[in-house]
Amino acid sequence: MENKTAFNQKENSNLIITSLIAFLGMVLLIAIAWFLKIPNPNMVLITGLIIFTGMFGRTAGVISAALIILYSMFFFSTNHSFFSYTAVNFQKILTIAISVIINTTIVATLRYRWKKSQKELIKANGQLREHNEKLKNQSETDPLTGLFNRHALRANYHNYVGINLIVAYMDVDNFKQINDNYGHDAGDDVLRTISNGLKEFFTNTDAYRYGGDEFLLIRKDIDTSLFDNQLHQMMNRMDELSHSDNKPDIKFSAGYVYGVAETAVDLRSMFEKADDLMYEVKRQGKMDILGQRYE
Repeated sequence: MENKTAFNQKENSNLIITSLIAFLGMVLLIAIAWFLKIPNPNMVLITGLIIFTGMFGRTAGVISAALIILYSMFFFSTNHSFFSYTAVNFQKILTIAISVIINTTIVATLRYRWKKSQKELIKANGQLREHNEKLKNQSETDPLTGLFNRHALRANYHNYVGINLIVAYMDVDNFKQINDNYGHDAGDDVLRTISNGLKEFFTNTDAYRYGGDEFLLIRKDIDTSLFDNQLHQMMNRMDELSHSDNKPDIKFSAGYVYGVAETAVDLRSMFEKADDLMYEVKRQGKMDILGQRYE
């Protein structure tokens, strides 16, 4: 409501300014026509009317038209009395009045349609941008978990080069048994639960569903103490959820590396090393975390 009021106030202010500009502009043209004794001043004045109407709209056009008609009444009246006219001059005034009214109406209508089409174009462009952004988000988001997908990783890849990073892989333990024993819907619920945990505990981290039951985390810092603590907090939360409503146990293994990826090749190497560490956890018995510096 406040924005609408402010907008209306701005519109009214602009209308006053443009009306004043049109008024002063036409007065100046009339003065020039009068003092220079231009033989056919109405051609100059109608040109001014078209310009001001085209620039500022209907109100400016009405002001310009009124000034032209008043000046014509003064110019063509007997002894500039405004009231006495010869038959010929009266016809000239009628012709001028009809002409300026038609010109004002046509130009104002054209300007209105142009402004309307501009607004519609701006609206359409906005809707197109929103649609494109929605499509982009859909193309870069995993529909099951709401996390980034591999397409998003490719798009974001260059953002991770040349800075301090923690790169981690997570994999749900015994996921095949969960699907086999509880069904694929339960498996999907586990993946959603994991993703919700990632969103809760890793708000400053880019989280990707890398494929199946595997997740990739990339954080732009090397605070491994905090990162390791958050992983353990998430493990505890998953353990709490596992012991309610006869749900399957939700456990995961994780491996991470930290350091600087100087090049895109280094970044790929960090991914591979983190993945190796995660599988090392799997080989050692699962449900653990292993991390080390990338060198």
